[in-house]
Amino acid sequence: MIDYIKILLFEIDTSTLLEKLEFKTEVSERTGEFSTKRIADYHFCKITIHDSGIVLFTGSIHKLWNSLNQINAPNYKEVKKYKGFNGNQFTINKILEVRKNLQILFNCEPQQMIFQNIEFGVNTTPEFEPKLYLKGLLYHNGVLFESRFGNNLAQVPHQRYIIKIYNKSEQYKMKDNVLRVELKIIKTEELKNIGITTFADVNSNTLNRAKELLLKRFDEVMHYDYTTTLKGATERQKQLKSNYSNPRYWIHDLESNLRYRHKKRLLEITRKYSKNLHQKIRCEIVQKCSIINSLSKTLNVA
Repeated sequence: MIDYIKILLFEIDTSTLLEKLEFKTEVSERTGEFSTKRIADYHFCKITIHDSGIVLFTGSIHKLWNSLNQINAPNYKEVKKYKGFNGNQFTINKILEVRKNLQILFNCEPQQMIFQNIEFGVNTTPEFEPKLYLKGLLYHNGVLFESRFGNNLAQVPHQRYIIKIYNKSEQYKMKDNVLRVELKIIKTEELKNIGITTFADVNSNTLNRAKELLLKRFDEVMHYDYTTTLKGATERQKQLKSNYSNPRYWIHDLESNLRYRHKKRLLEITRKYSKNLHQKIRCEIVQKCSIINSLSKTLNVA
């Protein structure tokens, strides 16, 4: 469930670390000056040592685990600059394996790994083509979705977090449909209610709270369902279709104080006349998170 992280390593012996990995010092092409930091690549992640002694680890621990276990994306041979794979499920026992790996690498305890940024995400496997859902994304908390990579990624950046929804099966050319829903926390204030400050805080209880936060943000997404048929709908409901499927209508044409009323109408139309793809994905998020944490109980992880 955890993917990209940025952690500050507290009281680390950098001399031992420099012996373990190959670090490079960057040189400015413009001035010829050497950087004040040294960087090493580590299984699609980066470790940075600053002259001040600060040590940072950044990258996807999901990709790290797959790399350590030699699990590649289906299309890895076709990609010129392969950047790792995070299209499979990443359960809590795998997260804790990565934590142990980092403990050994940095010769530290989990409480010395302090989160600066963290991503919580779930790979759902819907029965429908992910692009069908992505096509209907409208806005999140008053901000329009922005699309990238051939409309395979939709995201909304906010001050404290970014919500991302994207087509993993297209990215990695996977046989099955994979749609990822992800919440990137960029301000640590968002982590307070979850109870995660350091890697020592990651357990089934805190990941359950992360799931609830992910669901809360997903429930705030406004979506037009393109499986809507409107057979048997009223003339008024049919007339609203062109407006309700237009993201700009909601943000630029509709007064903000009127959005709630129209939102209720759209939700009613979706419930009555569509396959309700949004609700199907929500159910999958709950199901996948249950699997992720049920494995931890078997391993007696707190």
